[in-house]
Amino acid sequence: MKSIINVVGAAFVERGRVFAARRAYGSEYVVHKYEFVGGKIECGEQPEGALVRECREELGLDIEVCGKAGCASFEYPDKIVNITVYLCRMLSGYTVKEHEECRWLPLSLIDERDWAPADRDILKDIVREFAPRYSFVTGATGYMGGAFCRQLAARGENLFITGRREEKLAELSRELSGRYGIEVRYRACDLSDERSRGELFKSACGYTFGRLVNVAGADIQKAFLKYDESKITFQCRALFEGAVSVTRFCLENAADKFSIINISSVSGLYPMPYFAIYSALKGALTSFSVALSRELKGTGATVTAVLPGAVYTRPDVVEYIKAQGLWGRLAAKSPDYVAERSLKAAERGKVKYIPGFANKLMRAFTLLIPMRLKLAFIAKKWSKTQKDAF
Repeated sequence: MKSIINVVGAAFVERGRVFAARRAYGSEYVVHKYEFVGGKIECGEQPEGALVRECREELGLDIEVCGKAGCASFEYPDKIVNITVYLCRMLSGYTVKEHEECRWLPLSLIDERDWAPADRDILKDIVREFAPRYSFVTGATGYMGGAFCRQLAARGENLFITGRREEKLAELSRELSGRYGIEVRYRACDLSDERSRGELFKSACGYTFGRLVNVAGADIQKAFLKYDESKITFQCRALFEGAVSVTRFCLENAADKFSIINISSVSGLYPMPYFAIYSALKGALTSFSVALSRELKGTGATVTAVLPGAVYTRPDVVEYIKAQGLWGRLAAKSPDYVAERSLKAAERGKVKYIPGFANKLMRAFTLLIPMRLKLAFIAKKWSKTQKDAF
């Protein structure tokens, strides 16, 4: 009877490449073949613990296990190997100790014949899943996020989408993949929560991103003293911290050409009484975008801050726009308008973009008005309005 061996392997997948270790010893079926780093599960060990131990022993490498990539069983002439491979992240450098060599191989150039037979079926699944590029969209189930998703899907871009509600993400995923024939991956996440973001990043481990559209936010609008501590924390984290955190993750997993679009607001162009936290955070997001665009100059990554005015979204917002009369109708735009024009602005290399002529005109006109007069006008106008949909 053939012996049965249970083993684990680590798949490190980054930017369209997979980490491959070439065996220096073993049977004729595996020697000089590439493999996933790993080894046998010892008595009493959990698979993930065994994998952490094996990576330290073989490469002196510390890892984070992100999720299961696949399982397979392969029958060699002398044994049966049951292998479970996990997607992992490297947390340190490595030293080649037991292998002939270790190298990063482009997924698009993988030849499975160069790999140990037991690894090949899982390798095929990894290539199929992670070779394509994806566009990452936050706030995907909202009006604006949905518009970006449909615009990108119509271009044939695969999507990785996130939002707060799993059922809405599943529904949107089915719609987009069915209508446009693209690949859609999704994960529910509260971007204001660090632990939730950590789980999101684990689920996105291995994917390569060609674009990021940060749409998620919280348009809470009311006098500052009507906030409580939890609401302050939530809005600050949802509007700024979450966007910055996702940006860093996507840059670490970005393709050679990478576009970032951050949805800011014309509200962030100047201080706004009764809208103070929202306008300050949007101003910070614009400032961050402009600064980051300079840092990334020459790297193949671009950043565009989009500063829309009023947008037809929720019914209460639509009613508010109608109440503004002629100017409200001239300045307000549909989500599809903003999404389409923003993507074109990013392609042109715009760092800051204000959708709509009326909003551009307002920006130019207000530059000539003294700040004290602007503050007085804004305070009088916005003190009569309150929004809190969260």
